Amino acid sequence: MSKQKKYLCISIIIVIAILKSAVISFAVTEGELNNQKNNIDEQIAETNSEIAGVKSQMTNALTQINRLNSQINSYENEINNLEEQLSALNNQIKEKEENIQKQEKKYIEQQKLLEDRLVALYESGTTSYLDMLLSSDGLSDFISKYYLISQLAELDQELLKKIENEKNQIQVEKQQLEASKQTVASSKETIKLKRNSLDLSIKDKNNLVSTLTEEESELNEKLEQLEKDRREIQNELTAIAKRETSKNPSGAGMINLAPSSCGYIFPIPGLSKSKINNRNFPSYPGHDGTDINIGVVGKNVVAVKSGTVEISRALKNSDGSYRSYGEYITINHHDGTQTLYAHLLAGSRTVSPGQEVTQGQVIGTVGSTGNSTGPHLHFGVFVNSKRAYVNPLPYLP
Repeated sequence: MSKQKKYLCISIIIVIAILKSAVISFAVTEGELNNQKNNIDEQIAETNSEIAGVKSQMTNALTQINRLNSQINSYENEINNLEEQLSALNNQIKEKEENIQKQEKKYIEQQKLLEDRLVALYESGTTSYLDMLLSSDGLSDFISKYYLISQLAELDQELLKKIENEKNQIQVEKQQLEASKQTVASSKETIKLKRNSLDLSIKDKNNLVSTLTEEESELNEKLEQLEKDRREIQNELTAIAKRETSKNPSGAGMINLAPSSCGYIFPIPGLSKSKINNRNFPSYPGHDGTDINIGVVGKNVVAVKSGTVEISRALKNSDGSYRSYGEYITINHHDGTQTLYAHLLAGSRTVSPGQEVTQGQVIGTVGSTGNSTGPHLHFGVFVNSKRAYVNPLPYLP
């Protein structure tokens, strides 16, 4: 018997027991019975939404595959981040090499200038600064020559200092360049190790897939599609994070905002974190948000903070049925965070990509589209600086 049928049977038995109790005691009112029934219905809905679609039917092999999918996704994200860092390091190395070349050229020019001065002094013979002063025609000529000699001596001192500073700066740049090159070598080695781990996970997964039954294979295809959709959405959010960085070179789009100062409101008005049945993160491998699932039927979903709608779409299969997140929305808050609202009621989305929204504005209705077996809101927080989803609970009031 499936989990859903068990839960249904249990709920029916409980309801019958409550009704019998009401008949015997005559003390329970019709209103109280309705309240108890509604509570039971909510508990059933909670359990169903916690099952999260196809995961309720997963065998041990599929559970392992799902765990490997999550692991593969994690490795791919780590490799992408490392390659991004590597690219940035290579650009820094190129800049440093160009800067060193400029400094060395300047150093050579300064050194040549000093050498020319020394040669000029040598070729002038035995005439010294004292001779120049003593050969003055008068006090005015003496002061003029003294001032000129002082300036020449000062220029010589400045030239010597410049040459020394250029030499020291070149040395510092070369040391920094060497450190950057060592970091590049270390990053390349780390990427190599991560790729090896990724290849092993893929190999283990493929071995497990080959042992699946026909029914399991169909479920695995659904899981594969779910992971593919998640990766695509993750890539879109990462691209938005990069765009924010390019718009704000100072790093304004990459603020690592503290949850306590993010200024979010709860995404379902009138409810709170007490309406979240499973508060673990992740509640299962690959789950990138939290499910608000108690007393949510027919409730509006609002923007937790002002921002710009980046994505507002429905994920559907070729036959028109919903998959993955179903109807979902993402909002860019331009503070280093983006939020995800998934499994919305069919046709309830009220915002479009590019639209500016205010905090508390209604963007849709709680539903059960996609991989979901009960009404709930999947809420996620994506942090640009981490290029990943984080535990959303600390961000909620």
